[in-house]
Amino acid sequence: MKSKLSIALLGLLFIIGCETYSVPDPNNPATRQIARNAVLYEGPELVAVVGFPQAQRSLGDEWLILAVELTSPRGSKAVVINRSAISLRTPDGRRLTLISKNEFRRRYLKLRIPVERALRTLPLLYRYEQGREPCGRWFFETNTGEVAFDELTVSSFQACAGPLLFNVPGGVQPGRWRLVIDLEESRANIPFVLEGED
Repeated sequence: MKSKLSIALLGLLFIIGCETYSVPDPNNPATRQIARNAVLYEGPELVAVVGFPQAQRSLGDEWLILAVELTSPRGSKAVVINRSAISLRTPDGRRLTLISKNEFRRRYLKLRIPVERALRTLPLLYRYEQGREPCGRWFFETNTGEVAFDELTVSSFQACAGPLLFNVPGGVQPGRWRLVIDLEESRANIPFVLEGED
């Protein structure tokens, strides 16, 4: 009787362990979920964390805001990321580009609070890639006195972090989204899922 009970308990612990351990997405083995609303991408040129709690709260809204951290893998060369190389694929296959720096400035009063909420989730990357210094550069100015850049050079010694903002005609819908970053020698294809409201 004791051995059957022990086997049953071991089986239960194994099932619980499998449910709490994050496994790679079988459709994209470079990406795994690291929190309820965050994924970690580890590619040949780029390591990225994409946090999407604000996007999850924004179903139906015209703005999708991601909190993102970018670095390069240990031992790899620095990689240049141009803002024009960043796009978002919607669940129905549309390709959306980052809003411009000027549009962000024009809409800053409306977007400031959602951006601040999105950025509360960062930093996440330090749990997996420790010892990275903040790079202090990003594609949008989120604080007074900052400068927005059109491209970032990301090295394995630094992590650049900030929001990525996309205008979504028709509103943010539940489903599988993909953040896509085209790099010199590869493409970072980072899926995340927004769940529908119950």
